[in-house]
Amino acid sequence: MIHILKYIWVLIKHKMFVLLIGVRLRVPFWQLLTHDLSKLSWKELPHYGKQFFGHGDDPVGFACAWNHPQKSNPHHWEYWVMISGYSKGGFQDNDPLPMPDKYIKEMVADWFGASRAYSGKWPKSLETWEWFRANFKHIRLHPVTRRECLALINKLLGDN
Repeated sequence: MIHILKYIWVLIKHKMFVLLIGVRLRVPFWQLLTHDLSKLSWKELPHYGKQFFGHGDDPVGFACAWNHPQKSNPHHWEYWVMISGYSKGGFQDNDPLPMPDKYIKEMVADWFGASRAYSGKWPKSLETWEWFRANFKHIRLHPVTRRECLALINKLLGDN
């Protein structure tokens, strides 16, 4: 049980930092208040707690818990990647759809908030932001979404 409480504390810090950045990006307030609420569900919470603060001895449970918010929360880029097995509207499997602006903003706020909550510091530049350097090239975004995402990131980094 203690591992769940420890994870809830980290999640609260993360949500607070997402709120701070999200307000700067003008993400709708209700959207910020409900950010990552799925992580408090029993589909995710015990598995995240066990993985990060317990024994991490349930890789399938954690993989399912990790997958759940990506498919349930539209601020995750994975939510916008076609996986149907059929071509729809000119998009093929693994093609990213354009994301609405409010979710791009929440996604960027999520990345900044996660960086602050988990590394203990805000990103200062693209060159020194380790998570960004390691992951951004692998994230599948529609070209318009990628451009808007980078513009928001550069705006936030320029404000520091």
